[in-house]
Amino acid sequence: MTFRIKNGRIDHKITEQYRKGDIQININSIFEEYRKVEEKNIIVTDPNGNLLYKSERMDIQTDIILDKIRSLDYDFDEQEFFDKENDIYIKIRRTVVEMDSEQFYCYRVTDVSEYAKLIQEVAAYSKSVSNISRFQSSIMKRLSMAYDTFLPGLADYCYAEEAVMLINRKGKIHASSYKNELVRSISELSGKYAEYLKLKRGGTADGFICILSSVIQNSECVVLVKKNKAEVGVNIMDSSIHNVIRLFIENSMLREKIVYESEHDKLTGLYNKGKYMALKNAVFGKPESIAIFNFDVNNLKHINDNYGHEYGDALIIKAAKSIDAITSENVYGFRMGGDEYVMVAVNVSPEKVRQIQSGWKAALDRLNKEDKELFCAMACGVAYGSGDYDYDELYEHADKLMYENKKALKADNITSHIVS
Repeated sequence: MTFRIKNGRIDHKITEQYRKGDIQININSIFEEYRKVEEKNIIVTDPNGNLLYKSERMDIQTDIILDKIRSLDYDFDEQEFFDKENDIYIKIRRTVVEMDSEQFYCYRVTDVSEYAKLIQEVAAYSKSVSNISRFQSSIMKRLSMAYDTFLPGLADYCYAEEAVMLINRKGKIHASSYKNELVRSISELSGKYAEYLKLKRGGTADGFICILSSVIQNSECVVLVKKNKAEVGVNIMDSSIHNVIRLFIENSMLREKIVYESEHDKLTGLYNKGKYMALKNAVFGKPESIAIFNFDVNNLKHINDNYGHEYGDALIIKAAKSIDAITSENVYGFRMGGDEYVMVAVNVSPEKVRQIQSGWKAALDRLNKEDKELFCAMACGVAYGSGDYDYDELYEHADKLMYENKKALKADNITSHIVS
């Protein structure tokens, strides 16, 4: 009698007489040969899935295999499945054996659980590396941007509901949050956000996980994410993530410092003339209304010549502080050079202009009372326009009014001086 194994490797001649009444013996004979070249976990069924044989060394529950085989309504050469209840991953290879027009199904069963877990770990690691690489690439592209622009990329990488960054600069806290596809600045910090600054890396609060807690450029920096689902292959505490976020914030702070220094007067902290020219073109062009304040410090040259530049610088700084005290989102202060200052208020009413001017005078009076050694006198001219106006003409008019005020102060003997 001859039998063959379809789609397999074995082609043997069996000398034993096949008898239906003694089928188990024949099947054993077949698989003694089959087992020599295949693995130990072998079972044989008839076409209906009824068990006819299983190898003596079978170490996988036969019922699990049979249930799976019977559940399949199609032919297969190889099949894999995961049995959740027993936590095993099984591979089944099927071979059809024909004997005297009868068919039998031979199954070689392999427990590949450990291998499958290894593959899952490799896949998870590969995904993690891929995600980190994608996150790092997106961060590197934004290195020249503001430091909170990394939050969307971080939230995407971590599958986070929200990502928050807090920076404490000498008591001034800047906070940004990315949530619902929107980056927003948190202007009013609640108590909980202030508490978040105390978190260390790995610490948790209110569903947030702290993934960075560090001092960068002399500022306390904390980055937190609130995860809304677990994701295979994402390790938010990976040191690569920590390092790339730190690099991004540090680089952005350095960039911010360079930009700040290019736009601000080093001595006073007010905007400089370069920033004034940029805003003149971009912001001051044609708002609905505008007010221009021109200032000049009286008697600065006399102070410099007779008492030295230390006193002269102190006078310049005091004048700048009086202007800075009333700047806001639509009121800009500039040191144009030497003892000349400009303040521009955008989209303000005449009443608001009067309030700004009186606020500046009050600030200067307060500063003179606080520092009685050095009295600062400043001339001021104000020009207001709304509707159809010419900015340059308003500026010239404010400058003219400032010089008239300067002469009046001098006539009244109101001038900057050292108090003896």
